[in-house]
Amino acid sequence: MKLAHFETLAPVCPLCRRQGSDHALHLAVVEQESRGDIGAGILQCTACGAEYPIIEGLPILVTDVRQFVQQNLFYLMARDDLTPAVEGLLGDAAGPGSALDSIRQHVSSYMWDHWGDRDPQGFAAVPGDAVPGGVVRVLEEGLALAGALPLGPVLDIGCGAGRTVTELAQRTGAMTLGIDISIPLARAGRRAAVGGTVNYGLRQAGLVYDRRTYPAGQDEDSLADIWICDVLSLPFRNDTFALTNALNVVDCMVDPRAGLMEMSRVMKPGAASILSVPFDWSGHVTPVEAWLGGHSQRANHAGRPEAILDMLLSSGPLAAGGLRRQGEPREIPWHVRLHNRSCMHYSACLVAARESME
Repeated sequence: MKLAHFETLAPVCPLCRRQGSDHALHLAVVEQESRGDIGAGILQCTACGAEYPIIEGLPILVTDVRQFVQQNLFYLMARDDLTPAVEGLLGDAAGPGSALDSIRQHVSSYMWDHWGDRDPQGFAAVPGDAVPGGVVRVLEEGLALAGALPLGPVLDIGCGAGRTVTELAQRTGAMTLGIDISIPLARAGRRAAVGGTVNYGLRQAGLVYDRRTYPAGQDEDSLADIWICDVLSLPFRNDTFALTNALNVVDCMVDPRAGLMEMSRVMKPGAASILSVPFDWSGHVTPVEAWLGGHSQRANHAGRPEAILDMLLSSGPLAAGGLRRQGEPREIPWHVRLHNRSCMHYSACLVAARESME
């Protein structure tokens, strides 16, 4: 956790925030620190005394730390210093469907897209002629759609493997914070975006992975950092950010409308927001009643997700705070590489919005 980000963004206690109060966090314990980057320590609420750990530079700012740790203990304790041969043997022993298999597949897919265009080894052809860097291309179109931005920090929601954090910092020149709820992705993403080294296993087939380690391709960026936060309970005061970016993450929220309202809350009046949504829902993550379309085809919107998203970004009973759509949506291709012989192809709905000045 970079001290500059902590001091500038002045995060508040997530537990108090959910109860409607903004109480500042302070740095109570520092166990590892290097050049203004806190590797390990504890943040504490100045009011209720709640404690939030900093692990591998990632502050965990969620409402229920106890529950989060219990649910993510395997990922928190998982080693990332195993040699490729030993990791491969353990992967074979754990087998398909294990927590280790889940980590490796997830990180492989997203690190390939975020950082694969800078891999000096290159890649074998991927089905459908998919190439890495799709998330950067979506971001470029989103920034063009959003137009001029006010001054202020940037929040990259669901930043995953971290490439968009560095791109936003470089393209806007503003302090940029990426947040994600996935520990394995945030860990790998911070190592690349902040530490400057891409390091992950690229899935070839089945349980076979090829270790890829190379420079991320940019100098250490003082404007970029990554934290563990939940979009449904953002640990920030109202009117903090000039831009929020959420690429392919709305359909990964437990409650998309509540998530959009939280985004609206922390945005400055006139701030911009970029959203891309493939509307690829999972009932294990988002209850069906919270999906934006894909059900209730008997309603006026006929189950069309684009129509419901438009209602959330317009004035009316479903309005998600002060967010208002700007311009017309676009359809953007997005690829998720699974292994050498498999790639999922999506068409994401790209939308820009502005926070109301009222």
